[in-house]
Amino acid sequence: MTSSWVEIERFYRWLVDEGLKVRGMLHLVEQIRASRYASALHAWTSMHDLCIVQTPRTYPDTHDLPYLRITPFFDGTVEFRYIDTFVEEKQWHRRVDEEDAFQRLERFIDQLHWVVREKARDPAS
Repeated sequence: MTSSWVEIERFYRWLVDEGLKVRGMLHLVEQIRASRYASALHAWTSMHDLCIVQTPRTYPDTHDLPYLRITPFFDGTVEFRYIDTFVEEKQWHRRVDEEDAFQRLERFIDQLHWVVREKARDPAS
């Protein structure tokens, strides 16, 4: 089941408090939670991974495509992998420094049009 961003943040904070090197994932979740994406994206955790979808799911399953999986590598990098096929070689993926994770997420969202950008208001209107 997808969880609230508050619950997901609490989970990563607990992992950090337990000594796991996932501070970058915690920071990413904090940034998502504070952004306009928090109400548009839904997520769950799988071990240390963060899985993100466009619509809430009552029973998230790795067989239920598509979704974005963000995996910490514990070396200061994270991998973004868009699971839209079971053929791993055909899956889009990028590995970035954890401090660049939110910007990579924003580019992914823009490329797939997951969240509609608000149009700038015409000041003359």
